[in-house]
Formats: sequence, C-alpha cells, structure tokens
Amino acid sequence: MEVRAGIEPSVTARAARRATPADIVQLHALLDAMRREPTRHEFTDLDRTFHRAIAQYTRNPLLLRLLDRVYEIGEPGRRETSLSAARRRATIEEHQAILRAIEARDPEAARAASETHLDSVLHRIEEQRRRTEARGGGVEAGDGGVEAGGR
Repeated sequence: MEVRAGIEPSVTARAARRATPADIVQLHALLDAMRREPTRHEFTDLDRTFHRAIAQYTRNPLLLRLLDRVYEIGEPGRRETSLSAARRRATIEEHQAILRAIEARDPEAARAASETHLDSVLHRIEEQRRRTEARGGGVEAGDGGVEAGGR
C-alpha cells in the first residue's frame, strides 16, 4: 500500500491533464456501479478498475504496467480486508473527490484528493492490523493493500 501511496498521487495528477471526456464518463460509470451496493468482491474489483482506469488516462504504458504489478502483489490482502458499509461510503466519497479534480483538469487537486484517499486507506489498514494483533492474530507484511476490500 505504501508503494501505491508513493506513486498514485502523481499518476492521478497526470491523468487530470490527459483524461478525455470519454474517460471521465467511464469514471462516472464506475462510481455509479460502486453505489449500487455490489458484493464485497464486486466492490473490490470496481475499486481496482477505478484506479487502473486513472493510470490508463496518463497514456503512459509503463506507469500502467508498474501499477498493474503493484496491484497484483497486493491482491491477496485486498480480498481479505473487511469493508464496512461506512468504509464503502467513504471510499466512494474519496473517489468522487478524485473524479471532480480530474474533471476540473486540476492536477494539484487531483494529487491532493488521491493523497487524502490513500492516507485514509493506510489508516484503515493500520487500524485493522491493530485489531487483528490485539485478538492474537498476526498480519503478514503484504496484507491489507486495497482500500475497498484491500488496496
């Protein structure tokens, strides 16, 4: 997750400069799908698709390949991370802020919205890790990579 936090804000800023109107329509459709109360697995897939789409909008295939690899490595933790209704709502709101900044063609606002979102995800993962450890369960270093069910 920390690797994503180091890369994605810059990717999001670049996407704000390069996204087409069709790209923005796609992000709106993904957010609409997330609001329809999908299963945890579906929500996690939509979340990954949202972030991957933003990487695609940079029009930089190397950045997309790099993030695909980061997502692949974090996938096991994504699938295991719990996702409450409140966390889903927060994820959608955070994604909406990212989308608004991209739609406004505001790279700095996009970077800030991405940083806020990823900070929130990191905080949630740390909280879940503390709860798991308090119950006597261990958490592997690679766990908990996705915001919406992991990342």
